Amino acid sequence: MKVATVIIGFCFLFLLPAVASAFGLDLSHAHLLGHLDAGMISLGFVGMAKVSGPLMSMQASGKFADTLVFSNRKGANVVRQLVIPANPMSANQEIARNRVRVCGAAQAYCNLEAQFGEARTITDKAGLVAAAPGNQTWNSYLVDLMIGAGNVNYDAAVTAYTALTSGQKTAWDTAAGALTPAILSVAQKVAGGGAGTAVVPGKVWFIYQYGLSVGGLASSPGATPPTYA
Repeated sequence: MKVATVIIGFCFLFLLPAVASAFGLDLSHAHLLGHLDAGMISLGFVGMAKVSGPLMSMQASGKFADTLVFSNRKGANVVRQLVIPANPMSANQEIARNRVRVCGAAQAYCNLEAQFGEARTITDKAGLVAAAPGNQTWNSYLVDLMIGAGNVNYDAAVTAYTALTSGQKTAWDTAAGALTPAILSVAQKVAGGGAGTAVVPGKVWFIYQYGLSVGGLASSPGATPPTYA
């Protein structure tokens, strides 16, 4: 039944130009996309849908007719609507991107980490791999832990870091620089895409440790940075 539904959907896509030409219908991109949205919803393509035999093949990937995107996600063939997001570079948009930039630096460190923290016998990455839900990758899980629903974890980490003394922040900077690989400052942007104030290494390290603590993978960070060796 699923295969038949998908085949009908793509027959609709292939035959639409000929039918439109015969009846003098508007095939402009904006007009067509509106009809395709309705067609995809009626066929069950809301968000991302699993498909069998995509485009009558074993597997398909990439963009189709500037409308659909096929890919393979965790072993399943999926299809979603092609979305080209707006990029106004608003203040809120850049704030969200800045959080992700910090998480990206944490992911890069974690992926190459060659040390154990707090006398643990496995790396942080190994701990994340073991703790991540079955449908989630370790790095995606780390971002969830660091940011949290409604940014609650990230904001709490920043608040806790801000409360540290100058000397304590210096200690976190020193610890971040002594890691393998070392954590560096993370560039930030302001509304309009201009350069903002970079997040220093110690703050990145603190937010990372706070995220791990939310997942029960490390102690809650405080005045003294954890020892990694």
